[in-house]
Amino acid sequence: MDKTQFLNELEEKLVGLGSEERQEVLADYMEHFAVGESSGKTEQEIVFDLGSPDEIARDILAGRGGQLPEEHYYVPSQPKKRGAGFKVGIFLAMLIPNLIIYSLLLSFWGVVAGFIGSTVGFFLTPFAFVLDAVLNHAFEWYKFFGTIGIVGLGFIFLVVTIWLAKVMIMATVGYTKFNVHLMKGESRHV
Repeated sequence: MDKTQFLNELEEKLVGLGSEERQEVLADYMEHFAVGESSGKTEQEIVFDLGSPDEIARDILAGRGGQLPEEHYYVPSQPKKRGAGFKVGIFLAMLIPNLIIYSLLLSFWGVVAGFIGSTVGFFLTPFAFVLDAVLNHAFEWYKFFGTIGIVGLGFIFLVVTIWLAKVMIMATVGYTKFNVHLMKGESRHV
C-alpha cells in the first residue's frame, strides 16, 4: 500500500467525521508521510509504521463516539530479499540477450563513429581545396562551389551525428541501468 492508497482508505473510513475534521486528520497523516520520507523511509515502511487505516479510523472515531464495522487488519508485505542464487540465475538468464543487445549497441556506436568521421571529413574539405590551389597554382570555380556544398553537407551531418550520439547515449545508459536494477532485484527498472 502506498501513500495515496493509505490516505484514500483512511478518508473513506472517516466518513463519520465532519468535512473539516476529516481534512485536518488527513493533513496530519500527510505530514507523517513527509517527515518519514525526509528521513529516508519508503512509503511502504511509513504505512507499516502508522498501521492500518481501519485501526486509525477506529481510534479516531472511538474518541468521538463513532464506530466502524469489523474488518480485517491490513499488514503490508515487506519487499523480498533476494540472495546470490537469484542474482546468478538472473545473470545467466540475461547473458544471451545482453550479448545480443550490447553487440547491437556496439554496432550502432560504429555507425555514430562513421558519421563523426564523415562530418570531420566534410569540414576538412576547405583545407584540401586551399592545399590543391596552392600546390597546383590554379583556382577553379567548380571546386570552390563544390567545397561550399560539401561544407553545407557537413553541417547537416553534424546535426544528425549529435542527434544519433544522444540517442545512443540514452539507449546505452538506459539498458545498462535496467540490467543493474534487474541484478539488484528491484521491481522498478528505469
